[in-house]
Amino acid sequence: MKIKRTFFGLVMCIVLSACSGGKQDGAVEQSITQIYKEEGYPVHVRAIEPENFSVYLKFPAEFKARTQSTAYASISEVVRTIRFKVGDYVKRDQVVLSFSQDNSAYQQAKLSFENARAAYNRTNKLYADAGVSQQEYDNAKTQYELAREAFKSAGKMVEVESPISGFITQIDVRASANVSPGDPLFTVSNLDGYEATFYVTPLDIDQIKVGAKAVIATQTETLSGHISEVALNMDPRKKAFLVKASFDGQPRSLVSGMSVDISVETYTTDTAVIVQRSELNHSGDQWSAFVADGNKAERRKLTIGHERNLELEVIDGLSPGDLFVSEGGDKLTDGALLKIIDADEGK
Repeated sequence: MKIKRTFFGLVMCIVLSACSGGKQDGAVEQSITQIYKEEGYPVHVRAIEPENFSVYLKFPAEFKARTQSTAYASISEVVRTIRFKVGDYVKRDQVVLSFSQDNSAYQQAKLSFENARAAYNRTNKLYADAGVSQQEYDNAKTQYELAREAFKSAGKMVEVESPISGFITQIDVRASANVSPGDPLFTVSNLDGYEATFYVTPLDIDQIKVGAKAVIATQTETLSGHISEVALNMDPRKKAFLVKASFDGQPRSLVSGMSVDISVETYTTDTAVIVQRSELNHSGDQWSAFVADGNKAERRKLTIGHERNLELEVIDGLSPGDLFVSEGGDKLTDGALLKIIDADEGK
């Protein structure tokens, strides 16, 4: 019984101590609030200044040379020789890759050409001696010219030439590889500029304008370009609009065919009033903040424009020159006395 009374007394002491502590904490809090009311709430302020502000949307894109061309196989054959490697410069019509001249199509074209040439030479001599008519001569000449062009075409199928002057940026085959008609062989790029192609959904397409700034940032460099083309019709398969951006110069860290992230500027101004989201009071869809009017707090209702990460553009409610309360505003009421700790000129 004595033990029970002792235990009960200990519990009562703890309860009374807790109650007493709660009253003390409340008294301290009430005392601090009273001090603030009498001496001013401590706040940090800064002078509002207009500044540059831009908003970007980011998209995955394919980066490639602005002018490039890919050579494709026209016959089923084995690759015999590749005369260049990636990075080499080639001129237009220079032979880059060869197949065997034993190809049946090439041999047939060669035989037809040789026969037509021989027939034309005979007819030409007879025509000179008036041994054949004008029509016979014209027919032989026409057959010869047709066979010659067919033989040239067959030769281009076997000796594959560069379609443009530029640098070889990709080789899709190797020596001894079997290819079929339509298989890509190699790509030549003219490195006078690049473009990035990407797709934009109907939700965002209205924000993408021709001429808008476009940026590609890597770990070692940043490329700046502009939107050069926006499709008017939506791609039915991708359910999005094709957009192209152009970039001048020669990048150090990017090559044609790479996948990149491109940022497109959708809004920009050099007179923005910018605040941090954490610096404002937010209730429902209402935003507000305090400014220092002398040593008194003045509550302002704000209208928010564009957002960029944690930054907000204030389009109404704050003006250049206002002393904006950047810290301590969560405890203020309209007309509260302020104790300004510092007054920075800018952000």
